[in-house]
Order: sequence, then C-alpha cells, then structure tokens
Amino acid sequence: MKHDDPPRSVLDEDEGDPRDDAPPRSALGKVKAGRTIMLFGLAAVAIAVTGVVGRSHDEERLARWTDKQAVPTVAVVAPARGSKTSELVLPGDVEAFYSAAIHGQTSGYVREWRKDIGAEARQGDVLAVIDTPELDQSIAVAESEVAKAKANLALAKVTAQRWDSLRASAAVSQQTADEKTADARARAAEVAAAQASLDRLKAQKTFANIVAPFDGVVTSRNVDVGSLVKGDSNDGAALFSVADIHRMRIYVRAPEAYAAALTSGMKATLQLPEYPDRVFEATVETTSRAIDRKSRSLLVELYADNEDGALTPGAFARVHFQIPPDPKALRLPANALLFRDNAIEVATLDPDNRVVLKTVRIARDLGSEVEIDGGLSAGDRVVANPPESLGDGEEVRVAGAGTGTPSSPAGQRGARRERPGDARQLAASERGRVE
Repeated sequence: MKHDDPPRSVLDEDEGDPRDDAPPRSALGKVKAGRTIMLFGLAAVAIAVTGVVGRSHDEERLARWTDKQAVPTVAVVAPARGSKTSELVLPGDVEAFYSAAIHGQTSGYVREWRKDIGAEARQGDVLAVIDTPELDQSIAVAESEVAKAKANLALAKVTAQRWDSLRASAAVSQQTADEKTADARARAAEVAAAQASLDRLKAQKTFANIVAPFDGVVTSRNVDVGSLVKGDSNDGAALFSVADIHRMRIYVRAPEAYAAALTSGMKATLQLPEYPDRVFEATVETTSRAIDRKSRSLLVELYADNEDGALTPGAFARVHFQIPPDPKALRLPANALLFRDNAIEVATLDPDNRVVLKTVRIARDLGSEVEIDGGLSAGDRVVANPPESLGDGEEVRVAGAGTGTPSSPAGQRGARRERPGDARQLAASERGRVE
C-alpha cells in the first residue's frame, strides 16, 4: 500500500508540525471581514458626522445669506445745488398793435369803396362812401324846423318889446307883459333845440365817409358797391378792418408755476412756421397779474418790432423764454420721487442707512430733473428710483459701500431684492453637495 506522506520519526512527532499550531483559514477570513466591516462603519459614522456638521454650517450660511439678501440694495444721489438756465417754450398769438373793426354809423347804400385788403391807409383816408338819401331828407326837415323856430323867436321878441312899452303907460297889466317876455324866451329855446337836432343829423352825415382811424393796413373788406349799410345795428360783419402792424403784440398763457419768473423787461425770441430760419426778438411788456381760474395760467403780453411787416396779425408763434437760474434751488432726478397719498415724497437715508420719507415741494419740472423748493436739504442722501414697497424706517444697503456692488444709474432701478428662486437654488445645491 502506497502512502503519499513519508513516515515521520518520533523526533518529528516530538517536535511537532508548525502548521498544527496555526489557526484555521476560515477563522482568519472572519477576522478580516470583521475588521473591514468595522472600518466601513467608522467611515460611515465619520461621513454622517461630517454631513451633519456640514449641513448645519450650510444652513447657517443659507440663513445668513437669506437675511442679508432680504435687505434691499439702493443707489443714492445727492441733491445738486442751484438750478440751470432753462428754456420755456410756449405757444403765442401774434396780434396787431392796434386793430379796429369799422362799422357803419349811418344807414344807406355804398356808393364806392376806395381801399381794398392789403392797402396801406393813413389816418383819415376815406375807405368807402355811403349814399344817405333818408338822412339827407331828415337834414332838410331839420333845417326848416330851425328856420321856423327862428321866425317864431323874432315875433316873440317884438311882441314882448311892445307889451313892455304899453306897460309903461299902464295900458296892460304886469302879468300880461311878463307872459310875453317868457314866451320870447321859450321861442329862443325852441330855436336852440331845432339847431341841435340839425347839428346831430349833420354830424351823422359825416359818417357817410368811412375813414381809417389810424395809420395801418386794411385787413378785411366786407362791402361792395350797392351794399346796404344799417347804422342802427352792429350785429353784422364790420365794413372794414384796419390794423396797425408797425409793432406787434404777442399774447402767451404761461403756467402758474412760471408766473413769478416772467417779469416785465424779460427778453424772448419768436419762431414762426412761415419763417423756419428766422428768429424775431420780443420783450415782455406786462402781465395780467391774475391767474385764470379755468386754465391756471398767467396772460403775458410781449412787444415785437415789425418794421418789415413780416409779422402778421393772427399768426401762431413759438415763444422761447430763458428762465434765470435760482441759486437756492435743489435739483433731483425725477425718478427719485414717490407719489403717495396725494403727496410727493423722497426717500432719504439716516446715518444708520434707514429710510426717512420726506414730503417735498416741486418748484419746476425740467423733464429728467425737478427743482425742489422745500422739504429737502443739500446734505441729504436720496434714494434713486426707490421701489414702491420701500417704507419709513426700513433698513437698506447702499450700493458700492464696501459690498462690491456697483451703484445703480439714476435712470435704472436703484433698489434690488434677490428673487426667491435664488435662495431655493442655493439651498438645493448645498444639499446636493452634502449628499
């Protein structure tokens, strides 16, 4: 019988096989597996502890970030001292220095007219002649009445003289003599009345010649030969219109806000559509010194020389006024205003960067800027373009004040709040990083 293992001696048995003392292989595997599990457990615990601590730190960071972003970021501007020389452009009406609508003062028919529209007329020039047959007849009657009254007066005087002489001889009574004398005086009064009536008719006859009241230009003619003229009515159209255009008046209605700035002697310029490349000089002569209740405007009158006749009555003009600057005024961007509860406010900041709302008064609206004449001081820090939700006492962060955030321009949004989605996105990214 063949043995695979050689026989061992007694010595060998006494020494023993070293392999007999070694632990079995299955036991070693179990030990290694236990150690591995323990290491993985310790690693898991370490990871869990690290995750919990990191999550706690991230939540604290998120809370601090959220609180920080809840404070709006605003841009501030400082009020500018002194106003600018601004130009006020208003529509104006050009009118003649003198203008007269000439009506007929006596009834009749137009025999002829001598001046047409556009013709220059001197004072007293005859514009038209009116035939007055009815008036002529009335004058003839009045002359007869005057002659009759004078004849009666002569007879009354002679009679009074005769009765006075008879009274000296006591042939007549004193009463009768006094009556004759009084009758003579009455006849004299009748003569005066008849003469006055005749003079009135003759004066009315002089209006048969329609004359120019002053030097000027005939701007309208509404009669022709044979036209009926009624002297007792001025309801119809004027026979002629004459305008003195050697100097023109320009009337402008200025808003109430500029009433104090427009004073007598102020210079202005005119621009007319028919002369786009020409500028006319004008001077403020006076104002109405009263604000119209309907339009809340001041009527301003200007004078402009018109030697060449370029300016015409009834023309439209754009009147340019140069408003002088006010050294005491404060200027702000128009987007710094808040309109709340029928009041105009601005948001200013105190030393702790908390909002202080102030009510202001606007002196002039210059478009992109406004002039403030009350409620604000030059040293105030004003929030540019504040949000409507900004409240009094609210804490804000000034853009560019140590935060690395650039200041917002005056015309853009001056306050910025983080969107809610930004915080959610940051929290999600932090949780994903921990997991």
